[in-house]
Amino acid sequence: MTTAELPASAADVAVADQTLHTRNLRSAHVIAGVLDAGLLNHVGRPDRLPAALFPDVPEDAVQAIWNMALAVGIWAGKAMLRPQWRPEELDRFQRALDEAGHRAMAGSVATAARCGRAHAHPADVDVWTWGEHE
Repeated sequence: MTTAELPASAADVAVADQTLHTRNLRSAHVIAGVLDAGLLNHVGRPDRLPAALFPDVPEDAVQAIWNMALAVGIWAGKAMLRPQWRPEELDRFQRALDEAGHRAMAGSVATAARCGRAHAHPADVDVWTWGEHE
């Protein structure tokens, strides 16, 4: 009988559920950091970020457009030559956001930058870049 075939206790399920959910949340924070850096890159300066809120457009319309743009952007990114993870560039975005008072966005960009750095311990696994995981 393999480990996958063993019956799991409720405690085992709860631990696995919480552990995996926490990992997924961490990954979501990394993705949010990349998106926050991308938004700053697009508008050019932190003082232009409020214009990205589109206050005169219904929120559900903005969300629908955002969702479509995200899907298109992901597809386009995969279609291009493999972009490299550049922690130094993310550091620059993080500093610009932090200095402008955008603390949440700065923190998520900092999280993304940390994931792209080489790990000190040889047992740690480097973060994959686009295309290498397929």
